[in-house]
Amino acid sequence: MHVGSRVLIHRNIGGFVAGAASLLVLASTSGCATGPGRGASVQVQFYAPQGARLVVREAGGQQVREITSRGPLSDRLERSTPELAVYDLDSGRYEFAYTGATGSPDAIIYGEMEIRSGSSPAAARYCRHAFVPITLPSEQVQEEAHLNPGRDLSYTVGLEHRQFEHLKQGDVISKVYFVADLERVKREYDEDYYQAINETDRQLTVLSDREVYLDGRYEEARLRALQRDAEWSVEDRVAQDRFDTWGIEEPFVRLSRKRQALATERESLLLKRDELEAERGRRATLLRSLTIVNRDGALVLATPDLQLPFHDTVAQAAELGDVVAVVRVGGRHQHWAGGALTASESPPSDVAIANAGR
Repeated sequence: MHVGSRVLIHRNIGGFVAGAASLLVLASTSGCATGPGRGASVQVQFYAPQGARLVVREAGGQQVREITSRGPLSDRLERSTPELAVYDLDSGRYEFAYTGATGSPDAIIYGEMEIRSGSSPAAARYCRHAFVPITLPSEQVQEEAHLNPGRDLSYTVGLEHRQFEHLKQGDVISKVYFVADLERVKREYDEDYYQAINETDRQLTVLSDREVYLDGRYEEARLRALQRDAEWSVEDRVAQDRFDTWGIEEPFVRLSRKRQALATERESLLLKRDELEAERGRRATLLRSLTIVNRDGALVLATPDLQLPFHDTVAQAAELGDVVAVVRVGGRHQHWAGGALTASESPPSDVAIANAGR
């Protein structure tokens, strides 16, 4: 870890889709698995409400099914009857679209999903045993309990509603899911950034002593120059030629340049300290928000409190852990999903889809 360097990161939050919604996923790369035992690297669950129509396109053709749900605030356990949109996906990029979102039930909203296989031990273990809950925006104000049981996300209430307002204006919303390396984050918070901030404070203290010493020398030199050549003001001498009658640069001019250099150094150190504090603050927020602490990794949705303003969300999340899924929702009209989402054929069962994909 390079402590003190500017870390590029930006965070966004997701919520569950509310109301009668439909979802379509289009695999732009091979490996979009809809059944178990496909050797997929990451399992994702799309939460859609009761009666949602789901279409999946693969190299082998198009799969349509109707899914049921017990609601976004219910449990996520597997049932014997199909009810949730569950996919085992290899690493790659997948396009999707959904319709029926609360607030704009007739709109078709497109998006892109990027799946990454975890490289760290904690991320690989999580992807092997658990799933990533992918949530899609709607106008319904969601509650925080459904987002992630391992974190306190009370500050995110209503965020999905605000994001959906952006979507309706043509904006693109990004959601980044990563498995936080909590052991590393704790070490960076307790040691690396703490020590770097203390070292910066020591440098600022030494700099203050140098400034006091130089200020005294500057004032003495300035007064001597003014007394020797009273018809010239000090300001005129700096503005005109900065030299005395013998062509030698005045000492106070040289000292003035040194003072300016120290002021520039102080500004640089203060900016560095602010960046270190911001990075340490992100880690403090992540650690404080955890409700389960007896683990070295946890799935985290990159929320605004974990981001620095005007930084890339994915890069910032990668500084805290291993990114496993990136979802971008909204933007341009694509026109490819209309027929699939309005298809009238009866959807097959989950079992039939799984068998067809083998």
